[in-house]
Amino acid sequence: MRYLLVRHGPPRSPYNFEADLAASGARLDTVLLSEGDRPAAPAAYDAVVVFGGYMYATEDDKYPWIRDELGYMESAIKAGVPLLGICLGGQLLARLLGARVYKTPVPEFGYWPIERTEAGRSSVLFEGLPEPLLGFLWHNDAFDLPSGAVRLARTEHCPNQAFSYGDRTFGLQFHLEFSGDQLRSMVTRDAASLPAPSPVRQDPAAVAANEAAHAEVKSSMLRMLRTVGQLRETRRSP
Repeated sequence: MRYLLVRHGPPRSPYNFEADLAASGARLDTVLLSEGDRPAAPAAYDAVVVFGGYMYATEDDKYPWIRDELGYMESAIKAGVPLLGICLGGQLLARLLGARVYKTPVPEFGYWPIERTEAGRSSVLFEGLPEPLLGFLWHNDAFDLPSGAVRLARTEHCPNQAFSYGDRTFGLQFHLEFSGDQLRSMVTRDAASLPAPSPVRQDPAAVAANEAAHAEVKSSMLRMLRTVGQLRETRRSP
């Protein structure tokens, strides 16, 4: 299994799933289009995963590489390669599919249960995952549901936490990929980027210290990535 991991800044530490996936024999190729990297064509991969970042999905003037990334995501969809966008990646995917990306009136931060829709409960993306699914939220932006997409999950203040577009393309607003070490570093180093106080902003120190939550989201992320990575072969079968 070969995954393309699209990051939006130099890796300071690995995501929670990387060591386990690599130990199971998966190949993980990390690229930063924001730094001028050019990955192989999407057909070389079993899945493409686009992660989050501190830039906004519509800041093309400030970050010209955004258009290149949108083009690569579009080529992955056209090639039938499973694509998973997370937070900024999900917002970029929604934008690519013609949906609005906007400032959310209620920023979310912390570990919160993610409510599946009826379609979400039967979606392969969430197969084998706990219900309710615990997700980590840290976002000031949100997106509308793209035309032709299916809503898979929501929270009280963010109706579009996950969607599918066809059977191999998925967008998430929430995170599952951060380790405890990453969160402890992020809430200290990036404190200025924390969402403003809201009804769904948990105490950053308590979030960083929540070892049970760190372990639960890691387990869910591994399961989700393995599922997404198998979709290409599954859909090739007669």
